[in-house]
Amino acid sequence: RQLVDEKAAIIQGWIDEGRLNAVDPHHLIFAIWSTTQHYADFDVQVHAVLGNPPDLMDKAEETLIALLIEGLKPR
Repeated sequence: RQLVDEKAAIIQGWIDEGRLNAVDPHHLIFAIWSTTQHYADFDVQVHAVLGNPPDLMDKAEETLIALLIEGLKPR
């Protein structure tokens, strides 16, 4: 808990400085953690749904960056 609280405080600092859109830092950490962990824990299911395209992880990376990085940039 202490580590997550420390990281959340850093994220909150970025929000306070206007560097990120206002979101709950703890839930942002959970969102990053859960989406990335999904690919590790459910690799078989991911491949069952999507097959084995050579760009599978590239597309996952692009999507997560769009959601988690671009979506947090202040407009």
